[in-house]
Amino acid sequence: MGNWIKWISAAAVVWLTGCATTAPDESRLDAFHNAQPRSVLVVPVVNQSTDVQAPTSVLATLPFRLGEKGYYVYPVNTVKTLLEYEGLYEPAEIHNQPPEQLANLFKADAILYVTIHEWTSKYVLLSTTTEVDFEYRIVNADGAELWSARKRLQYTPQNNSSGNPLADLIAAAVTAAIERAAPNYLPLTRQAHQQVFSGYATGLPPGPYSPSYEQYYLELQPEAPEAPQ
Repeated sequence: MGNWIKWISAAAVVWLTGCATTAPDESRLDAFHNAQPRSVLVVPVVNQSTDVQAPTSVLATLPFRLGEKGYYVYPVNTVKTLLEYEGLYEPAEIHNQPPEQLANLFKADAILYVTIHEWTSKYVLLSTTTEVDFEYRIVNADGAELWSARKRLQYTPQNNSSGNPLADLIAAAVTAAIERAAPNYLPLTRQAHQQVFSGYATGLPPGPYSPSYEQYYLELQPEAPEAPQ
């Protein structure tokens, strides 16, 4: 009986450990808190997928999410034009430039680099799965890393059962064909940005143009020690 109790107790410990939610690293934003950037320069996206339209879609959806967090974001089209004027056309080349030079060119406080690792739509057995995989990195004007994250999302359209197997099969084939012809990339991309910039384990602090900015940093300040009696 005693052995059974020990075994059940051990199993319970393992189960609870496996179900525990990992808390985010409280020190992961120390560098960001110290820098407190006000403006973010979003440079052209490095595209490792085969879809040439992917960077345009990613860049089109980034400024809104960063602005929503309270940061000033330089207009991406203006940034692209000025970089080309400086002879910088290729995103990979731009990512390899010294951050100090890029930041000084625009007088930016921080730079956001994004790499597209996956941007695909795969058809398998009457279903189409659309997948995106992005890597984000923010560095200070002096090149010090302030924040980084990576987000991978998938979307597979589903059909409600009609009770007719043949009709359901046809509906699944049509739905898969539609998704394959016009993949649902933009909603996935917006969702990835939202989860990364505002997520529990990866989110950015509010920027200076956010109404919660002052309160956020006020709460970070250590409490003053009580005066001796």
